[in-house]
Amino acid sequence: MVQSEREVPGLVQAAQALESDLVKLEAIPRSVRKIRLNSEKSIARAAKELNDALALPERLATGLQALALAMGHMQARQQAALEPLAAFANDIQQRMQRLAQHMQAFGELGQAASDVTALLQTTNGDPSAVVHEVNAQLTKISDGARSLFEAARADDFPDVAREADALKQRVSALRRRLDGDKMH
Repeated sequence: MVQSEREVPGLVQAAQALESDLVKLEAIPRSVRKIRLNSEKSIARAAKELNDALALPERLATGLQALALAMGHMQARQQAALEPLAAFANDIQQRMQRLAQHMQAFGELGQAASDVTALLQTTNGDPSAVVHEVNAQLTKISDGARSLFEAARADDFPDVAREADALKQRVSALRRRLDGDKMH
């Protein structure tokens, strides 16, 4: 995007004005040294150049103040741009922590389901010996999965909610199978 002269930032304008005055000040000693002070006209010209040079330090000081003010404005703009980013970073951190909590809860439910599966495998095909304990564990897992599903959905984590619901459904299917095995 090309900026017109009216759109040039204040910092750039202040720096350009300061640079212009500094270049003028640096040029005066070279110019004055070339003037031969051998006539009234040349002495008057040298005096005028000297007076011009003496006015420049005040203009330079004003230019430096304008540059400092423009830099202050730039710093305020920078701060205004960074504040929303800091708030967003905080939001990200909170969301990451909440997701980590949900994932930890899901991991604990998965471990509990794995423990139940291991317990069932130790029964050598006759789960009747541990049915009561297995049902109690499955109830805890199902309740935990339902709680996690609701919490994840409320916190707008659809993937975690979907996985928790799938776990709850798998536990319910296992329960039905166990209940069916008890009846036979």
